[in-house]
Amino acid sequence: MVEFFQHFLTVGQDGLQLIATAVLPVLFPFFVLTSLILNLSNGSKPWLVCLLAYCSGYPNGARLTQDLYLQHRIDLPTAKRLLVATSTPSPMFVIATAGLVFLHDLKLGCMIFLCTVVSAMINGWLWAPPHTQAPIIAVNTRAPKNCFTALTTALTSATNAIVNVCGVVLFFYIFTQTLHLPVWLAGVLEMTTGAAATASPLLIQFFVSFGGLSVAMQQQLFMQNFHIKFSAYCAYKLTHAILACGLLTVVLLFLQ
Repeated sequence: MVEFFQHFLTVGQDGLQLIATAVLPVLFPFFVLTSLILNLSNGSKPWLVCLLAYCSGYPNGARLTQDLYLQHRIDLPTAKRLLVATSTPSPMFVIATAGLVFLHDLKLGCMIFLCTVVSAMINGWLWAPPHTQAPIIAVNTRAPKNCFTALTTALTSATNAIVNVCGVVLFFYIFTQTLHLPVWLAGVLEMTTGAAATASPLLIQFFVSFGGLSVAMQQQLFMQNFHIKFSAYCAYKLTHAILACGLLTVVLLFLQ
């Protein structure tokens, strides 16, 4: 029992170090910068949310979509479509960490990320709500904020978001590191742990596209206004992962 609590304490300290050295330096600047860009823009700008989400990764797409929706700049069907289409991992993680560190192949990491993004776009189209499901409401095309107000809003939004995200990351890090889980289960719970434990490109593709329960909880922090059930989220993430694995299989067969 004493050894278990010592191990638990060590894992918790490692998790805090991970957050301080890997999560905060990567996510927080992206959260601030992407919020600032969105705040300084006007109109609905769904394409801008997609671009910013693909450059920053989980859970920024959901966060930015929530910001646009709460500002009445997009309607609910558009918000739901964006949530699906922008649910992608960070290119830095997929290309540098999964590709170069885990698979020792930068080119393969690039292919995995490309398959993830393309399949997310297809998935957004597949899960798009019918046009007749809800009436199209007028959106707010307000003028951009001044730089100081936009920066203040971006910092506040990013700080609140990063605290919640770090809490989820720490919980799942402790949980997965304390228990000795099979690779597939570790990857389903937390994509980084699963990707680090396998050398299979297809498994890594599945893990980073599905995201795992940890990412699902992070996404749920910003999806409460959209009335999306957790089962529905898992369903569209599963189709995303299957599509991505299918695309990667075709790419690998073509290259061979």
